[in-house]
Amino acid sequence: MTSPKRNIPRPLRPFRDHGPVLIGVLILVFAVYGRLCTGAIWNPVDYQILHDAHKLAVNPWAMFQHIGAWFSQPLLQLFFLVEYRTFGLDFGMYIAVNLLLHALNAFVVYMLVNMLFHRVWLARLAAVLFALGVGSFGRNLLSIAGQESLLLATLHLAVLYLFIRNDFRREGQLWSPYFVLGIVLYGLSGLTKASTLSVLGCLVAYKAFFYQRRERRPVFSNDLLIFLFLGLLFQLGQSKYGFRTPTVVSDAEGPLVYTWLSVVNLFRYLNLMVFPLQESTLLREAGVVVQLLFQVRVVINTLLTVYVISFSFFGFVFGSRPLRFFIAWTYITLIPFTAQAPGVEWLNLTHLYLASLGFCVVLSAGAIGAVNLLEIHRWRRLVPLLVPLLFAVTAISLTYRLDARNRETARTPALQEIREETLDRMRERPVRLVPTR
Repeated sequence: MTSPKRNIPRPLRPFRDHGPVLIGVLILVFAVYGRLCTGAIWNPVDYQILHDAHKLAVNPWAMFQHIGAWFSQPLLQLFFLVEYRTFGLDFGMYIAVNLLLHALNAFVVYMLVNMLFHRVWLARLAAVLFALGVGSFGRNLLSIAGQESLLLATLHLAVLYLFIRNDFRREGQLWSPYFVLGIVLYGLSGLTKASTLSVLGCLVAYKAFFYQRRERRPVFSNDLLIFLFLGLLFQLGQSKYGFRTPTVVSDAEGPLVYTWLSVVNLFRYLNLMVFPLQESTLLREAGVVVQLLFQVRVVINTLLTVYVISFSFFGFVFGSRPLRFFIAWTYITLIPFTAQAPGVEWLNLTHLYLASLGFCVVLSAGAIGAVNLLEIHRWRRLVPLLVPLLFAVTAISLTYRLDARNRETARTPALQEIREETLDRMRERPVRLVPTR
């Protein structure tokens, strides 16, 4: 008798094997963070985004000549314009889209980790931690403006998965469906924002770390060279035609100070994923225990920095190929965000979104490895899972504290005044946009 498993058509087998994980991640994200959809607009930038979308709705082609308050590239503006025409001023629906994108990103994390490690429980745990916001603490989910990082992450993760899948299954063939779709998504990513260098860095890291497993095929193979060439075109186009923010370091500081600040901020971001305390209104409202921890933050951050450096070193030397890759991923995806003006202490949690994937994988690998070592102990072998559980509870708690603060901000007279001004401008007859460059 033929097994029912064999009767399933080949194109549908991935849905059979991985569909339950996708459904589970969607349920988890909306069950834990669905309440965020009941909030109100609290960020002034969100009102400016809505106003830009209101003007662009008259002439969508103008978005290719328009520099918005936040969504300053065509693809993001087009994506948001569709939302605006569908949802209007319904803040909850925008947050629901954020949650949907986040759940899809967590599923791609599962697929990527499972493909590289071949350990399904490790992949599931990493996806769950990422879905719960471990390492990034849900900041990207809380506003309309946060959608930029979520959509970029969707494109970047999909490009990386398709590239690696094509290398594993088709040996890097240029006309395979994986490669063609990867190129299309990479093109969309390049049109969205000139942050494709981090994707290129991750692709090179994969080729290098999996050199033996890839049967010693060249690192700079034809498929990678095509990606690098497109990335160069994106950077040249961005430098000539794109919107560029002013440099954060003046000529007085010089390149050495700029480089030093970048290195320092890189480790500050890494520490923030583990120890999420920095000066903010939320911290000032925290309890006594949190205040005491913040008082000794210099000692804690110093010890964390030593730990991060030592773990990275020994992970590269003695770790498995996938572990090395995800350690490199964490550094590569943070480097574009390490520039910061002198004297500025606050770090942006939204920049941790993609980098937190590496942290979730390392945390999951350590927990699952410890569980396997304690396999002979029936219940005590589950004790290592308390560590990722602690990080998950911290992430959920911090996300809801941020949401509570945002709800209070939305009720302040200043935000109400911005709301009324925005509504008054949007009630006026929209005018055709004049190109800004």
